[in-house]
Amino acid sequence: MDEPHFRRLLKLQTRRREALIGNELKIRTKTSHVLALEDNSSAWFTVYYMHIHRASNNRHRDDDQWVLRKRYSELETFRRLFCKRIEDWENTVHREFTRNAATRNQQIFAVVSNAMRRALSPSFPKKHIRSDKPAVVRGRAVRLPDFVRKLVMVYTDLAIFKRNSQLQAGGFASSWAQLCTIFLELEAFLEIPQPQKDAEIQLLSAVLALKDFTEGESARDEDAYEQVCPICLNGDPSTEKVRPVVSLPCGHRFHEDCVIDWFSTSPTCPLCRQNSHS
Repeated sequence: MDEPHFRRLLKLQTRRREALIGNELKIRTKTSHVLALEDNSSAWFTVYYMHIHRASNNRHRDDDQWVLRKRYSELETFRRLFCKRIEDWENTVHREFTRNAATRNQQIFAVVSNAMRRALSPSFPKKHIRSDKPAVVRGRAVRLPDFVRKLVMVYTDLAIFKRNSQLQAGGFASSWAQLCTIFLELEAFLEIPQPQKDAEIQLLSAVLALKDFTEGESARDEDAYEQVCPICLNGDPSTEKVRPVVSLPCGHRFHEDCVIDWFSTSPTCPLCRQNSHS
């Protein structure tokens, strides 16, 4: 993937990460006590029902519902597994760099490592002997969704990073396979609905469909090229020199930053509403 396309994907992910920290990803959590043994009313465990909703998702069909049902033990076990997977990947990358001494660019690998380790913050709730205490359950109902939120952030990060050719170069085949495994395990654990996966593919495809635009190129309309972005309506020519302009498959042109912000709401052209993904 060339630099302009990957740069746009990173811009998209930076905005999404900021939104996920804010109010973009809403997680409403409920708890329920489930009997472990039907003939023993004292043997029960707590299940945390996390209803996940993206504020930018305007669809409300039943198949779009995203509900994660997990016990504390399942989340704690996956956290330990995820930590082990990261360590194994980092060790493999280190060995591959040792064998490929000519490879200089280690920055992308460090960025990926840091992105994954964000989910391993010390705020994860600790184990308790009496995990059925109301105070313990209430505390976990607050902090476990934070862990899930961070996992979603890692998932969206990896969806971007997996498209970087440096991660899948010939000398890094083993670490690349491990990274793909991590991504698939995250996807399975988070139980991401198919409509969410489809929306993710459409969004990334829309960003990758953007092309650099120069004044010498032909426009969709017969009118001469105007240095006015239909989204921000900024017509200052001096601004255009530092704000790249891109064209969509339909031919309409916008500031790169403006249309990437727009895609966070809908992967369509802001003017003609034509799908911008293939």
